[in-house]
Amino acid sequence: MTHFDFKEWADLYQVDPVAFEQRREAVLEGYVASVDPEHRLALEQTLFKIRMIRQRSKSPLQSAMESSKLMWESFGKLREQVQKLEQELSPAPLKQNGLRLVDQVDRLTDRAEPVANVARVIPFTASGKRAH
Repeated sequence: MTHFDFKEWADLYQVDPVAFEQRREAVLEGYVASVDPEHRLALEQTLFKIRMIRQRSKSPLQSAMESSKLMWESFGKLREQVQKLEQELSPAPLKQNGLRLVDQVDRLTDRAEPVANVARVIPFTASGKRAH
């Protein structure tokens, strides 16, 4: 379904709620069938959960609120996975030393210089301007 005409759907619901539900189910099933098989099971499970929420809810508002809660729980899990991936892919954080951020130096034993002379100082800038 590439185009959604809200007025058409609203009018159908007003005239024939049963036909509206049948059409809604047909559109959902058509979409699920169009999804890659590797993702289809997860989508079917989510759709089942939403159907059960709708069935046991006392009102459309309660159904919408519980479905929204389900969505936010799923979003939170996705966010956690993205954060884990970002942590795995990001370089080790720079250690803070006073007002300067310095890279950790791995081979200090080979150097005769003090650590302060070996560390790379990263200047702090804000909006492209160097800080004082």
